[in-house]
Amino acid sequence: MRFFICLFFLIPGAAPASCPKPVTGPEEVVAGLGSCVLIPCRYNLCQAGPGTRLPALRWLQKPVYDHGRRDYLGGLLVSTSTGATSSRARIGVAGPPHAPTADTASGEGDCSLVLSHVRAEDAGEYGLRLEANGTRPNRDLRWFHKVVLNVTDAPPAPRLWPDPQHLTEGRITTLGCWVPPACPEDTVALAWDGPASRVAGAKVQPWTPPDLTVFPPATGISLDFNPTWYHDKSNLSCLLRGADGKTVAQTTRQLQVHYAPRDVRVEVMPTSPVHEGRQVTLSCHDSANPPSFAYSWSLNGLVLPSRMDKVLLQSVQVRDGGAYHCHATNIVGTIASHPTILEVYYAPRDVRVEVTSPVHEGWEVTLKCRDSANPPSRTYAWSLEGQILPHSSAQLRLWPVREADGGSYRCQATNVIGTADSPPTLLEVYYRPRNATLTVLTPLPVLAGTHVSLHCELGLAHPPPSTIQWLRNDRHEANTIGPTFSFIAEPTRASTYRCVGQNVAGSTQSPPLAVIVWYPPQAAWVRQSPRGELVAGRGPVRLRCEAGVAEPPLYNISWFKGGERLPASGPNLLLPGPEPADTGTYICEVRNVAGAARSAPTTLNILFGPRSVELVPEPGEDVYEMTSVALHCRVSAQPLPDAFEWFRDGRTLGRASKDLWVLRAVGIQASGRYRCRATNSIASADSPDVTITVYCKGYGLPWDAFGTPSWPGWLGRMRVSSSSCCLSLVDTRATILRKTFLGLGVGLSSLLLLGTLGCFLRRR
Repeated sequence: MRFFICLFFLIPGAAPASCPKPVTGPEEVVAGLGSCVLIPCRYNLCQAGPGTRLPALRWLQKPVYDHGRRDYLGGLLVSTSTGATSSRARIGVAGPPHAPTADTASGEGDCSLVLSHVRAEDAGEYGLRLEANGTRPNRDLRWFHKVVLNVTDAPPAPRLWPDPQHLTEGRITTLGCWVPPACPEDTVALAWDGPASRVAGAKVQPWTPPDLTVFPPATGISLDFNPTWYHDKSNLSCLLRGADGKTVAQTTRQLQVHYAPRDVRVEVMPTSPVHEGRQVTLSCHDSANPPSFAYSWSLNGLVLPSRMDKVLLQSVQVRDGGAYHCHATNIVGTIASHPTILEVYYAPRDVRVEVTSPVHEGWEVTLKCRDSANPPSRTYAWSLEGQILPHSSAQLRLWPVREADGGSYRCQATNVIGTADSPPTLLEVYYRPRNATLTVLTPLPVLAGTHVSLHCELGLAHPPPSTIQWLRNDRHEANTIGPTFSFIAEPTRASTYRCVGQNVAGSTQSPPLAVIVWYPPQAAWVRQSPRGELVAGRGPVRLRCEAGVAEPPLYNISWFKGGERLPASGPNLLLPGPEPADTGTYICEVRNVAGAARSAPTTLNILFGPRSVELVPEPGEDVYEMTSVALHCRVSAQPLPDAFEWFRDGRTLGRASKDLWVLRAVGIQASGRYRCRATNSIASADSPDVTITVYCKGYGLPWDAFGTPSWPGWLGRMRVSSSSCCLSLVDTRATILRKTFLGLGVGLSSLLLLGTLGCFLRRR
């Protein structure tokens, strides 16, 4: 199916509806005497199918159909088959005379007839015979086209496009002017003439009528312009000019322009101004094409209900005065008039006094009498509390404002129509308190801790102060609602006081009042001089008692040591030594009529070197051999000794940081003179010598520490030689005595050994 359709469209001549007519041209042509006329013509043989050729084309004048020949006969003007042609005629708008312009290859061409030097007898009917050989066998194709030529005395006038119609102001309009195609040798031109063609922005350009299809195209020009109201009923002409530039023909049209209402205005009768209560008519006039068919009104921008061209005010009122506008409407648009003022005269009304109230005393204030009146009020009168004031202007200036200026004011306004009074207006004058007095309800001076009351008395003020402000040393202290300010007396409260009465108009201060508060010294303290460590004997040392502020500042000073009162008085306590006995805690007391204050305890610590050094042996000065002896070095010192040293017979035994030295298991040789030495940061001191005697634990032989026997002295001296109590007797005078003692020694030793052995056996 698709293949069949494609073949159908490929068959030549299968779509004849797409081909134009075989011959295209006008049916009537107008020409002027003596001119050259072009009868446009165009042929197209596509209906005959492809390959169709044009063997014959001839123009006949006044053709008549011959039924015998089955063809048209007439005066032959031009023939392409025989070459016959008239001297005044040719085919085609281009090329040499008598030459056809057929395009045999394409099957289309120009078949126009050019007839020069037109005569009156040339008028009539003309015909074009068109013959062609088609592709179908034994069949010729022929067409005949008729054209009527009218001959006039003058050239044909230009034609205007479109047909006459109304134009609209403000819309771009295009008008066309054209003449039929002219002979190629003729030189013609078209031009516009009229107000519309000279308006700013008008544009003229070549143009072809959109609904005219001729060949060659017609000669035409267009005019684009913006019509305005003053183009209405004006003429617009299209001029046909020859080669010499002279106008040979013209066509004129009167323009009909529709425009919106213009010159819209309001007319008032009677003329403004008018008195209130009169009848007034307002009329709306305008010029419009077509005439306005609707009207609307506004007063001071507010739309009125009227829809007519007139507004009737039966009894004009003040509210009817103002700026009136009317709006006129036609099919083109709506235009508003300029404002027209309707002025209504009336007596003063809405009279009132304008003033800024309240005002402060001393300020400047201006009272203004305001009213509504037409014409404006020219005369004014003022009154205060019913009393006429000597002022006649619209403003009453008061400067400076006084208390007496306050009250109820009225003003009266007068114009040529009448007089009116204002309602009363209150002018309130604010003024500060006239005076302020401060008194104290408590006798002065006062003791700290007691109750103090101050009373403030204020003079007249408007408005009355809501609170009273209290100043201490000219700085804000407190606010009270009532006239009394109370407080507990303290040292910090001893100041100069004022009370201040204040309102919106200002403030008034009382004279200053000094409140004196008696109070004991705020504090006491002791200063030591010199400071640092105190050493006995390196004096003197001074203690000074100082105290804080007190009222009254006169006071007594007492001194205490360890809680006991000292006989000294005054701010200074002198310790000449000082002595160790001055060590202790000191306090000073400062007292005035309001009370007393005590200082913090100050402790004096007197340093001194070792004193009363004493060596105490334990268990005593007489001890037996093999006994441990503790040597105590007792001393009084501040600070305590940090080093001790012991001596025996003048020779050092040793050093220690403690006051104890121990002799362990002493022998006879430990007997001697002992002493100790104590040392602190201040000094060193020695104790007196102490003699320690060590006794032997033998069989009762009373030997002293130096070998002196208790029997007869002839035995001579004995010396302890060892802790085993072995005696070595030496006779310094004779060897015999040595031997004798040696024998006795041997015997005693034997006895002692036997005795010890016996004791041992007995214990076992």
